Amino acid sequence: MPSCYPPSRFDIRDELDRGISRTSAVEDRVDHYIEILIQLMGRERFEQAVRSPDIIRYMTKAMFDPVSGSDAFSHRDLHGAIQEMHDRNTAPPVSDADLERMLAGVVANRARTFDEIMQGVANRIEKVPVNPRLARIFNHVPDLSDANDDPHFDLVDYLDDDVVIIFDTGRLRSESQRALALLLLSNLWSALKRRARSTQGDESAEATADESAPDAVQTGEDGATDRPLVNVYIEEVASIAVSSLLSDLLSQSRSFDCSLTLAMQFPAQLRETSERAYREVLNNVSTIVSGNVAVDEQLARRLATEEMDVRTVGNRLRALRRGQWFVSLPAKFDEDEPQPFLARSLAPPQGHPAATTVSRRRGFERALERTQARMEETTALRLTEPSTVEETDKEDAETPNRVDSALPYTNRLPPTVTYDASIHGLACTACESRYDPDSNGMQRAIECCSALSEVDPDDVPICEVNLKLTPEERTETGYSDTQLLFVQAVYNAQQLRYTPPEYDLLHDSMLRLQEYLDIESEAIQDLLDDGILSHDTDRPHRLYTVTPEGRSLIGEHYRKGVDYGHGKGDLEETSQHVLAVEVGRRYLETHYQNDDDSPVVDVIPYFELDERDRTVVSAASAMGSNEDELAEAASEYDRHRIDAVGLDAEGRVVVTLEAERINHDLRRAVPEDFDKMAVCDPDEAIWVTMSHSEAHRVLQALNDPLEGEPRVEKTYSESTPASEFRIDTPGCTSMYTVEQVRDMVDEHAM
Repeated sequence: MPSCYPPSRFDIRDELDRGISRTSAVEDRVDHYIEILIQLMGRERFEQAVRSPDIIRYMTKAMFDPVSGSDAFSHRDLHGAIQEMHDRNTAPPVSDADLERMLAGVVANRARTFDEIMQGVANRIEKVPVNPRLARIFNHVPDLSDANDDPHFDLVDYLDDDVVIIFDTGRLRSESQRALALLLLSNLWSALKRRARSTQGDESAEATADESAPDAVQTGEDGATDRPLVNVYIEEVASIAVSSLLSDLLSQSRSFDCSLTLAMQFPAQLRETSERAYREVLNNVSTIVSGNVAVDEQLARRLATEEMDVRTVGNRLRALRRGQWFVSLPAKFDEDEPQPFLARSLAPPQGHPAATTVSRRRGFERALERTQARMEETTALRLTEPSTVEETDKEDAETPNRVDSALPYTNRLPPTVTYDASIHGLACTACESRYDPDSNGMQRAIECCSALSEVDPDDVPICEVNLKLTPEERTETGYSDTQLLFVQAVYNAQQLRYTPPEYDLLHDSMLRLQEYLDIESEAIQDLLDDGILSHDTDRPHRLYTVTPEGRSLIGEHYRKGVDYGHGKGDLEETSQHVLAVEVGRRYLETHYQNDDDSPVVDVIPYFELDERDRTVVSAASAMGSNEDELAEAASEYDRHRIDAVGLDAEGRVVVTLEAERINHDLRRAVPEDFDKMAVCDPDEAIWVTMSHSEAHRVLQALNDPLEGEPRVEKTYSESTPASEFRIDTPGCTSMYTVEQVRDMVDEHAM
């Protein structure tokens, strides 16, 4: 495909030319723009200012007004019009009487209120130009009079062609990924509607069905138009499920001859962000191919039949091995739906590692080693003349792989920096100045002839890994050096040993670590299958945790007072919990310790309630304790530790914060955490949950604990955001999701 500009965002010229009504075209553009802003900002934050979203909608419609607006404009034009409305306190003239009345109502507010409202509008729409990639897309308006001089990309030009189009957003941050995905779906939605309008079997369609129409478009015997099927594959669809655009496509795409394939870890992921999208998948998707899904009752109910009840299907899904899939297919018209069946991948070819057992592979490796040893003893010749291999090449061949750095492996580097393996150093591509192969050297190399602000943070890799195993120890593990390096990098990340811009646990997916070490997904899956890593979550981004077996593999041992304990961390702590506690700690610092009106003078994470409790795990955590003893000690330790507190000058606990992850012991663990905070009698007790649905489960556990009286009497409907809970008890005064708290910290830092 030739190089071209991305699709224009505020452009309805083609829709109007194809006979789509202006009202419909404008509504689609406005609704999709709002959806993208919500993805960039988060629904709760976007809708906090009640009037701002309405005004964005009014002004976008005004920009399309046939009298004072135009059929195509840039985001820069919209931004300027909003700024002009703010500066002049005057609404733009429009032909729509209702829209004119609504805009007049906005400017009729008192000056202070009007300023606050318009500032809220600016805060939301400025999320677009602050991102250079999105700014380029939203500010481009193609000149359709000469497409060769101003090329532009539009999916409608390819829907009837036999082509495959791939949009790779893997190198973008999660917010930009979601926004760009919605942008493309919006363009697809518009393209499908325009194609349908151009090819439908009515008089207006016949007027356009001349010799220049695509050969693939044919008219059936019934007069209806047969359009080529458009197949859309969306990877990690759960990240954009919050958008109503996806739900609309699911419910209506069939009528536009469009097939959607949604790939996700398991359907219930959608439920976290959009109940509507979850219901659409279960009720409006005809073909389901599922691998191992441990817990998803609704999916099991969807696949159940008279021969296989819900429990049987659930057990079948849980028992699936890698390379097996449970498949449910649609039926033909007026026929019974076929029974779900089990599908298997083809057997690996002979000689492939997957075609043999572990014991066979090890036996082969031992036999090969013995054979090589015998050959060296019986056939090796000592050279009396110098080798013809260059000495430097010989040294390189004998040098083991580096396991202290990610730089020899990474496939991402800033465009102004290069890595020289011969000296294990960094260099500026412009002036060739050399720098140390560490994080400080990386920043100096970037700023040598460029600037850190001009570099995509995702292109700044981790530098130091420091795997502490000898070559012999690495060989004995049975894993590749790259796998061991990845385990070490994940461990370093969950211990917060990396700092931005190389890696930030709060904002960066561990997919970045995969890129920085150039490790295949299959190799990571082997580590997961073997229990070396565990997959924590994909929200707010992909996180792994090194298990106790993984720590033993790479020789990392927890030390009390260094790796865990008062002010340090938890035993057996996951990366997701580390992220939540670190977000909570920064929140207490920015909003309490650094607030002159707050009595908080010190923030302590992993706060142990008293000296007696700090000695509970001393014996079990000593060198030589087995994993069962350590896990039991961790459980006991957790009962006397609060994730973060804010202390006043006298050492009194003023604010407590608990980062809550849902586990099997929810109705016991949550009330215990409540009691821990309540005993401190803080002014505020803050809960941080991993999602809104988990916040409601925490509240339910406080309403109905396994033991004792209810800790909280108030209840809220499932649709109520956690931030709107109004609770005033010693153990709970407010509740937020981890993403809400992170956003509040980020806003404070701007």
